[in-house]
Amino acid sequence: MSAGSTAVPGVRQQVDAIIPAFDEGPRVLAVARVALESELFARVIVVDDGSRDDTAARVEAEPGLELVKHERNRGKSQAMHSGFLASSAPVICFLDADLLHVNAGHLRALIEPVQYGHNQASLAMFTGGRTLTSLAQKISPLISGQRCLQRQLLDSFEDWDSRFGVETSLNEHLESLGVAQLVVEWPGAAQVMKEEKRGCLAGFAARLGMYRDIAASKMRRH
Repeated sequence: MSAGSTAVPGVRQQVDAIIPAFDEGPRVLAVARVALESELFARVIVVDDGSRDDTAARVEAEPGLELVKHERNRGKSQAMHSGFLASSAPVICFLDADLLHVNAGHLRALIEPVQYGHNQASLAMFTGGRTLTSLAQKISPLISGQRCLQRQLLDSFEDWDSRFGVETSLNEHLESLGVAQLVVEWPGAAQVMKEEKRGCLAGFAARLGMYRDIAASKMRRH
C-alpha cells in the first residue's frame, strides 16, 4: 500500500469516530447514537465548536459519548483537529453532526475497507436520498464530511485552519501522498441543509461562507 502504510490487510484495527458540531443540539444525538449503537467504534468523540445552543449539554448527558469543547467557534477544520488529537485509534472516521437516515450499514461500508487494511482512505457519497444533497455530491463527490482514513495520513496534514475548506485540503493532501480514496455510496442518506437550520438568508450566507473557505483552500495549495 502507498504512503508507507503499516496496516496488514485482513487484520481488524480499532476505529475512533469524530463528530464536529456547531449549534447542532437538535440533530447531533441522532448521528452519535447510530455510531454508538453500531458497536463499530472504540470511541465516539463529539467536538462542540463553541456552540451557542445546548449541543454540549446534550452530548455530556448521553452515556458512551466523549465531549471535547471549544470555548469559542474555531471552524470545522479546528474541530476535526481537536477530535483527532483527542483520539487514539489507528483508524479515524469523521462524521457530520447533521446527517439524516444514516444507519450502521452505511457506517460499516465506509469504515471496514480501511479498518481491515484493504484501503487507506474512504469517503461516502449520498445517493437516492434528498435530491439537493445527492445532486451536490454528484457535482462535487469528494467534498464529503463522511470519511475514514488511516491515522498516519493525518500526522503529516497541516492545513487545520482551512475551516470548511478542510475537505478539499484533505483530498489534495491524500493525492500528494499517492493515496486513492475509495468512494462508498450511502443509499437513502442525506444531510440537513444550512437554510433549514438557520433560515433562508442566514443559511444562504453560511453556504456562501463555506464556498469561500473551499475556494481559499484551493488557492492556498496552488
